[in-house]
Amino acid sequence: MEGADVLYLSESDVKSLGFTMRECIEVMEEVFNAHGNGRAIVPTKLFLDLRKFGYTCDGDVMPAYIDSCKACGMKWIGGNPQNYKLGLPYLFSILILNDPRTFQPLAIISANWLTALRTGAVTAVIARHLAPSRTENVCIIGAGLQGRYQLLGLNEVLKIANVTVFDIRKEAEDAYVREMSERTGLNVVAARSIQEAVSEADVIITATTANEDLVEAGWMRREGYLLCSIGTYRELGYETIKAMDKVIVDHRGQAKITGTLAYWFSKGMLTDEDVYAELGEIVSGKKAGRESDAEKILCVPTGMGSQDLAVAQRIYEMAKRRNVGQWLKWTF
Repeated sequence: MEGADVLYLSESDVKSLGFTMRECIEVMEEVFNAHGNGRAIVPTKLFLDLRKFGYTCDGDVMPAYIDSCKACGMKWIGGNPQNYKLGLPYLFSILILNDPRTFQPLAIISANWLTALRTGAVTAVIARHLAPSRTENVCIIGAGLQGRYQLLGLNEVLKIANVTVFDIRKEAEDAYVREMSERTGLNVVAARSIQEAVSEADVIITATTANEDLVEAGWMRREGYLLCSIGTYRELGYETIKAMDKVIVDHRGQAKITGTLAYWFSKGMLTDEDVYAELGEIVSGKKAGRESDAEKILCVPTGMGSQDLAVAQRIYEMAKRRNVGQWLKWTF
């Protein structure tokens, strides 16, 4: 029997490498540029819904290949929104990196932190291309882990003056204000309601597990703004979506089966014509992004395996250079 070495990287291994949000944002730019130029393969994620058998978990299989960095493999991610009651993270994620020439496994990487980082970086890319030119006020709905990484990403690309946060759990909201004020040096305050939180925002992020309409377009007082919904389920109502000047997604196929738009597609109330562009088309210059500060733009990133794998490829190379991780023998 012959064998091959496979590198296992734990959460602590991945974090120890010092890969930064700023570096991750540039990797995400490269990924979306590859998408826009047809240099990536990203099948629609496969959804495993255990709720059909009485559990409250679901999971996604996310394969991809990105030609620019030769990253190939898949991410397996799932979770339970009630996990916090057990002191567990909402999501658990693992990533397998393969050699595209042979499909030999190269690495097995714990990907919870990686997922949080790249999701925040994706929103930073969205803001870089689609936020109003003078963005000062940011609103975060959802004070969980992802709400934190959303702000960390935005803070790299925007000149933020004020941050307003809202969460249905007051203790989570208070913790967010304390922690993110210290981490970013920004003026972070809590709102008493979602309506109050979004009213003066230039950029609004909904990062929740909600399956209900959270935001009404009439609550926003700004002439133009960017609304970004990253939740897995329905966060926005039909009237709010239709009030937008442009609706942009990361992956047209996935937008129909997961995320804010999926419910309305399933009801036949949204069609392909309601989606202006994929983000890759905008980043690569194939379509215009924001054309005036008065535009109301909705972006719905559902998450793509290409994002994770591009970061994983970078992490893998860093770990090999620094001798981080544990080598396993893969026999065949």
